Amino acid sequence: MVIDINSQIKLQFLKLYNDKLLLIDYLKSLINNKLVTDFKDIGFCYWNISDSYALLKDEHKLFDNHKTFYDYIKNHDENYLLWLVCDATQRLTLERYSYSDFWWQIYKEAVTKNQNSTNHFALFCAHRAALYANKTVIHKKQNLDFAVNRFQDFLKTTKNTDEYIFYKTIYQSLTASLMPFDKNELKFLCENWFCYLSQPKAESQFLIGEWQSFVTPFNKHKQAENAVNSVINAFIYNDELKHARYLYQTARNFGLNKNFYIENRLN
Repeated sequence: MVIDINSQIKLQFLKLYNDKLLLIDYLKSLINNKLVTDFKDIGFCYWNISDSYALLKDEHKLFDNHKTFYDYIKNHDENYLLWLVCDATQRLTLERYSYSDFWWQIYKEAVTKNQNSTNHFALFCAHRAALYANKTVIHKKQNLDFAVNRFQDFLKTTKNTDEYIFYKTIYQSLTASLMPFDKNELKFLCENWFCYLSQPKAESQFLIGEWQSFVTPFNKHKQAENAVNSVINAFIYNDELKHARYLYQTARNFGLNKNFYIENRLN
């Protein structure tokens, strides 16, 4: 845990995390009573208020808080605009309930102004959130096309990074529902991650929603879990259940944690 707030506040956050209404009230009190004053601490509070409203499916309050969060960053440091668009749940909640243009305007502004940023993982998180598809939401083609093009540009600029294959695997799995894809290549990318599933897990040193959690790449084990689950979901989404079952069963043998969401869709 790296954010500069005292231990009592950290413990209270963890205690209230599962009760979203109490957590929202608590985080608002920290901001309103100026109990947190550091830029990143305040951003952490705003992000988790938005995330709580997204999980509660309270789209209007999510919009109001996210707009306040946006104004706060714009008035301080635009390099942190990516913070606003790193989460697919927040995006889909806003998009499902008529606030699509708001989220996409921020995404386009954030990735355009930060296209040369060295915070590659934050850019990745934003592109991943933009391309996450859900059949219950109507996605505008021009928005998805913009995200695809920007993710492709991102892959070119990160080709020499240690995380490139992870970025590529996630990109291929997310775009499989948007365009024709090579099943064998996607299967091959997935299988290359199996050997990392048995590596030791590492506890995150950051709380959810911290800026550092979006700029610090996952370790290999977490990359593998995310990559494998993403590919399997891509095959399920495209009704390629034979490939999905094979990859899931094989990955489980290599140490992948049981995924009830995937298992329910495979049954």
